[in-house]
Amino acid sequence: MDSVAQRAGVSKQTVYSHFSNKEELFKACIRSRITRYGLEEAGIETAGNLQVELPAFCRRFIDLLFDPEVVAMHRVVLAEAGSPPRIAALFFENGPKRAKLAVADYLRDHAAAGRLKIEEERIFYAAVQLFSAVVGMYQLELLLGLRSSVPEEELERHLRRVVEDFLTLYGVQQDPWEPVRE
Repeated sequence: MDSVAQRAGVSKQTVYSHFSNKEELFKACIRSRITRYGLEEAGIETAGNLQVELPAFCRRFIDLLFDPEVVAMHRVVLAEAGSPPRIAALFFENGPKRAKLAVADYLRDHAAAGRLKIEEERIFYAAVQLFSAVVGMYQLELLLGLRSSVPEEELERHLRRVVEDFLTLYGVQQDPWEPVRE
């Protein structure tokens, strides 16, 4: 809390007036990242054109996960996960789990509107599929320091393929052999 106060240029008491403890501050940091990238439940719109909307949505997701500060946070949490596991649990509950639930809600809205064909009991599974396909091997390479970034052209090609595959699996009016158009 001393470091946070010093970096913010405020007193430690000011930090405590906004956050009752370190855990609350940590949760707020994680949630602010999700909000910054428009991935909280209220920030996700389902206008209707999945071929345009889904790639943009996936892009926001990947931009969040590949943000250098988020990668650094993942590394710290992974390094500390064994002791105490409370930090890892806080991170998971307020970051990855929350984001996957937001993706599930997004998919549920599209399924309810008839734009996706996903049964309710498979919504969360489909969200995990989409999430996993979007991050691919890139996230692990970034976490391990094998890459510092992913070239834009490669990333765009990857996202187009992920969306095309996802819509082949779950799309309603998508011809599985017709590529996704931008």
